[in-house]
Amino acid sequence: MNAPRPLPYSWDRVKEELQSRIRNLVEDLGIQWKPDTQGLLHPLNPNRKDNRPGSLVIWTDPGRIGAWKDYASNDQGDIFGMIQFWARPRPAGKMDVYWWALEWLGWDRGTVRTLAEDVEARERREREARAEASRQDALAAAKARALKGLWLGLPPIAGTPAEFYLREVRRLPLERLKHQPGALRWADHVEWTDPETGEVFEWRNVMCSAMTKGPELVALHRTWLKPDGSGPDPVRKANGRHKTMIGAAAGAAIRLSSGPSNLSPGAAAKRGVTGPLAIGEGIETSEAVAIARSDYRVWAAGSLSLMGLLEWPECASAVVLLRDNDWDKPEAVKAFERVEAHWRAMAKGRPVQVVAPPPGVDDFNSWAMGAAA
Repeated sequence: MNAPRPLPYSWDRVKEELQSRIRNLVEDLGIQWKPDTQGLLHPLNPNRKDNRPGSLVIWTDPGRIGAWKDYASNDQGDIFGMIQFWARPRPAGKMDVYWWALEWLGWDRGTVRTLAEDVEARERREREARAEASRQDALAAAKARALKGLWLGLPPIAGTPAEFYLREVRRLPLERLKHQPGALRWADHVEWTDPETGEVFEWRNVMCSAMTKGPELVALHRTWLKPDGSGPDPVRKANGRHKTMIGAAAGAAIRLSSGPSNLSPGAAAKRGVTGPLAIGEGIETSEAVAIARSDYRVWAAGSLSLMGLLEWPECASAVVLLRDNDWDKPEAVKAFERVEAHWRAMAKGRPVQVVAPPPGVDDFNSWAMGAAA
């Protein structure tokens, strides 16, 4: 019996090359390249009636590039499965996917590469990957420096439309805070130049919130308001973009309250000062908790998904997760379950508590507004 003919390239070799060209691959499969702050893509499921993005994700971060899962249908797979799932006409089987991948890569189907050639190609890819990672790190650092410089040049929110918005529109009695939230500033009109592209953007009427990771400001959260602060910018709100983030927001938080010690997380850890840390999604709901619980350190993550990317700080003796009432949104329920699992995995015996406002109330800010009415 004749031995089976060896494949021109190993499956691992093909997979690595597909992963190195992930953006081109997903775009050729008809998927829009718009990663969120976690590096996740959110396309619609092409094989069921999927009305809006959210339940299906594709990972683009190192180690999981091309892996995907639909939390609504439980469909999932790796980058080869992604090809079989999205390619049209749809490959019939595993080997059809393999030959489709070779054709897409432009590789000869009949040439068997030597081990030495594979090693050389692998080393070349690793060098290229390290160079690209170094380039991306340098760009991220440059963007962080530019964002920090912009933010430091902005005035605090006191006396600005941002303060009016928080006090009068969101009914947050900021005067009850022992220390005003230093993470919040106001941008009446600034220009931002992207260090990577050189493109210049104009920001008007924005509450800018510092997103900090460790000791460094790495991103900004932006709430676009009306010029008088009487509400969100109606145009941006209609487009679903009145709250946006810029920079490397993953793992960073908006630090709204330092608790009774008024120490930074790093300074508190050095002095052995610990206390409970409350973490919520948005600025307004987290600020409502900061006002109600002066004994808590309070952070806003900026989004539900980002709550699951924070690390347990040494200054936290316990973590309280602030849950919005999204029970009617299955994707939000599953996302919060992942967030809770993330924090419980880090707890190592320390308390983790989930708190939510009463049923029928969206979040803690809405609850506080109702109580104040």
